[in-house]
Amino acid sequence: MTEHKPHLVVVAGVIEKDGCYFIAQRLENASQGGLWEFPGGKVEVGETPAQALERELYEELAIRTTTGVWLADSVFDYGDKVIELKGYLTQWQQGDIQLNSHQQMAWVALAQLDNYCFCAADYPIITALQDHIALVSESTS
Repeated sequence: MTEHKPHLVVVAGVIEKDGCYFIAQRLENASQGGLWEFPGGKVEVGETPAQALERELYEELAIRTTTGVWLADSVFDYGDKVIELKGYLTQWQQGDIQLNSHQQMAWVALAQLDNYCFCAADYPIITALQDHIALVSESTS
């Protein structure tokens, strides 16, 4: 008998500002507690991924954003659930960041992302971000 695990579609925003990227550390008592992530959350019924991401970033960080280019999908089995994570480049429009569901935040350069311990599902998004930045810099040089 195959065990049926919840399959959650989750969105993550890669927010860039002045050449750095916003990452947030999950609360210790949360699932994947203490690990770093690109913030976001679950896509609710009837929402597009972009709508979900903009709503989640407002709920979690109190900022208004616009969803940009899709970077990658990452499917990861955490044992108790399967997460399908969709990562998007995201533009910050307005608001001051408030940590409503994280314990710490950081703005880090692309090369510094390796210094943080991320949730497993976030790693393919980091790789896609690195590839995207390399492509963009190639096309502008």
